[in-house]
Amino acid sequence: MSQVVSPVLVGRDGETGSVAEAFDRVAGGGLATLLVGGEAGVGKSRLVAEFLDRAGAKATVLTGGCVELGADGLPFAPFVAALRGLAAATGPAAFDALLPDKTDLAPLLPGAVRGPGPLGDDARPRLFEGVLALLGRLAAERPVVLVIEDAHWADRSSRDLLDFLVRNQGAVPGSMVLVTHRSEELNRAHPLRPLLAELARLPWAERLELGRLGKREVVQLVRHILGREPDPELVSAVFQRSEGNPLFVEAMLDCENSGGDTAEIPASLEDLLASRIDRLPPDAAYVAGLIGLSEVTVCHALLSEVAELDERSLSAAVRAAVDANVLVIEGEGYRFRHALIGAAATANLMPGERRSLHARYAEAMREDPTLSAGAPSVTELAQHLYRAGDFPGAICAAWRAAGEAQRLLAYAEQVRMLDRVRELWPLVPDPCCELGGVDYATVLEQAVEAASRAGDNVSGERFATMALAEIDRDAQRVRAATLLDQRARLRAQLGQPGALEDHREAIRLVPEDHPARGHLLNSYAARLMEIPRADEARDAAEAALESACHNGERSAEASALITLAVLDARLGDLEEQLPRLKRAGAIAETLGEHRVRLRAIHAESSLLRAFGRLTEAEAKARNGLAAAKESGLYRAAGAQHSLDLAGAMIDGGRWDEAMTILEQALDLSPAAAFREHLLCLKGYIALQRGDPELPERLLARAHELFGEDVRFNQDPFLVARLETELRLTQGRYGEARAVLERALSHPQLTAAGRLLWPLLVLGSRLADHDPSWRGTELLARLRRIAAELPIAGPVQHAFARLFDAYTSGAREDWDAATAAWRELGQPLRLAHACLGSAAAAITTDGDREAATELLREAYGLAGQLGAKPLRDRVADLARRARIQVVPGAPEPVGNGHARLGLTPRELEILRLVTAGKSNREIADELFISAKTASVHVSNILGKLGVANRVEAAATANQLGLFD
Repeated sequence: MSQVVSPVLVGRDGETGSVAEAFDRVAGGGLATLLVGGEAGVGKSRLVAEFLDRAGAKATVLTGGCVELGADGLPFAPFVAALRGLAAATGPAAFDALLPDKTDLAPLLPGAVRGPGPLGDDARPRLFEGVLALLGRLAAERPVVLVIEDAHWADRSSRDLLDFLVRNQGAVPGSMVLVTHRSEELNRAHPLRPLLAELARLPWAERLELGRLGKREVVQLVRHILGREPDPELVSAVFQRSEGNPLFVEAMLDCENSGGDTAEIPASLEDLLASRIDRLPPDAAYVAGLIGLSEVTVCHALLSEVAELDERSLSAAVRAAVDANVLVIEGEGYRFRHALIGAAATANLMPGERRSLHARYAEAMREDPTLSAGAPSVTELAQHLYRAGDFPGAICAAWRAAGEAQRLLAYAEQVRMLDRVRELWPLVPDPCCELGGVDYATVLEQAVEAASRAGDNVSGERFATMALAEIDRDAQRVRAATLLDQRARLRAQLGQPGALEDHREAIRLVPEDHPARGHLLNSYAARLMEIPRADEARDAAEAALESACHNGERSAEASALITLAVLDARLGDLEEQLPRLKRAGAIAETLGEHRVRLRAIHAESSLLRAFGRLTEAEAKARNGLAAAKESGLYRAAGAQHSLDLAGAMIDGGRWDEAMTILEQALDLSPAAAFREHLLCLKGYIALQRGDPELPERLLARAHELFGEDVRFNQDPFLVARLETELRLTQGRYGEARAVLERALSHPQLTAAGRLLWPLLVLGSRLADHDPSWRGTELLARLRRIAAELPIAGPVQHAFARLFDAYTSGAREDWDAATAAWRELGQPLRLAHACLGSAAAAITTDGDREAATELLREAYGLAGQLGAKPLRDRVADLARRARIQVVPGAPEPVGNGHARLGLTPRELEILRLVTAGKSNREIADELFISAKTASVHVSNILGKLGVANRVEAAATANQLGLFD
């Protein structure tokens, strides 16, 4: 019988070339990530296999496949498999040499055991760093290729680690990542879809989409499979029915080779694959179905225990399935050549037969857990028991699987296993006994913690609510208070009501002399400060400090000191609070409370920036980044300190350096809110430099992720400011006003003064762009808000002066604003103030000398920053006022044609006439009187030989004077 797999890869010359070129770059010390997509059966795995056959000898290859194991997945499955393969390929001694410290990588290593004690917040970042470092050590010797197959089935933890590795691939020169996925699986809600879109934007990443084969390629494929020139009618039938899908072509030829009539070939790929199973010998079909139920690679020893065949019959059955290209050998076990074949192999199993076979798997794995070929055996066991209907066994296995997922730092998978325990709880007669005395509330408490670590706030809040319903609050006061505090923080992050009530109830439940009280009060104070409700926050922080000192809880003491220092500094008392923050940081450092220490550093940097002390703010932010690295929290906390550093650099006009810091922070794969905050700062710089496309794209993305009203905790008005300024730049003033009105609906608006002032200034600039804005109620409201806002520190003072200048237009207000920003040395806002002062000098006093100096200063600052839109506005005002902004440059002249006899000033006036301006509007724009404008217009009409303004505009348009 002819083979059914082509010995030659057909129709993929372009894709093969792309992969080869990428590897050549990697071999030369470069980077490459290839995201290979295509429908099932189109040849993704074959493309990768062909590449590895050619390049495998020149590189270290790590390969892992994702597993479709119901909705639960297997935590880090492809990476566990990749390291298992590496260990087998290198041998124990060489493998150990690659891992000088196995502690961080223990969750992924075959046979490794994590030490006792609770998991720290830095465990997961250390794991990710450990994998990156391992790849770096491998790449230092020879190119390294990491292959992740079937990423559409990847669990959450695997996706997170893949995201981290690709984003940080720059740290591993000589590395290549190959990811395959089924394109048809990626609907809009699929979690892999946005990840691939993000990774594809990286400079070293490339998407390869494998399409179906054309007829000529199908002819070649059939020829190679049959080993002879095919019959044209057969080729036509195969092409028409397969539509160019290579797997479908192979299945049809397999059917035809087996004596079938092409006219009777089943119409669907599923039916074709099922017919391939049907043609196997009975024992081979039975074994294929048995392996299909496992959904992972099944080792021979496990198959031998489950199959109930003697060794000779089992070997013959497996051999028949391998020869028929249904199964392939992988290490000591077997897997399907394609997942679709596995689905076909189990399709005919009856429900009772399935349960019985799952029960056999479970029994074998209970007796010998080492029989699992790749996945953590307890997770696989939990699946088999659940599907066998053995709920008491399934609940125990799911509980153990949750613990295994925690050991692997796979918190999303831990949540799912704990949710399985919750689901099974009412189906088991005595679940508490089955779990060794663990009660239902404990399961839910662990689920709350796991969901919080996984960033799944919705599930966390749901579990916390269920747990609280199980607890007698009066009998278990501290336990209930802890859950209430957790739920309060989750509700706050979700924007749900009830957070403050939960905080208050938690505090009420805990006695004053209990050590937990200080922590609960600190949590409440932090929330009040975020809202912000400063007076209540101060009361709570003072109570927390008193409780912490009374109960000897130094960590709570440090947290309370930070909150109090921030609150008092915001009232203008910065100098007195800096020692307080340093004291809090020293306490935290002594205790090893890294997050509290980092919070103290962040608070100090943020306050220094708010008071215009940018050099000190930058130095403190760098200290924060260094401390985060030292404590192993760089990935978890680095984004916050990067925001502090980039913010200080942006204020100081060092935009290129700020962009570098923002890019480095984005490489840390921060949480969604931090990522969007970082991206919006990039968008802000791009907008100032004249690129509206990037902020437009980033705003659309932020609204898609977080809704219409996007507010980050660190700066609730950042998105509103960016969108308002973008709409101003685009001349979409009505939309700018709408954004502004929405932002002003913020609760406790005036309490957020330090962050509100920049938004008020933007609102006042609307009047500068759109004269119709001056008489509106919204502008009046902005004035009322500004009048109520406290002014703490020189930066808020400078913003207040700038707001007054924009709203009044008075020269003295503009001069005050200019002086304030010049004192602070923040170039962008100083340039804006100089521009306004120059305009006021001309219109109010005709002071051209002062205006010239101010415009030249503004033009120079805008040029240094690369702020093209602002520089153009300065140049436009200078042109209209006939002022040279570059000393020694020729005086501005228009584009008039000498043959018309128009002077530069007349040409400028004709441009405004063509735009439909009246004499009064021309006078206002060019800083001349209406009478002078009228004289100029009369002269223009005479020189053009036209009767009126309409004819003058028509003549200008015909001549293309202003095109």
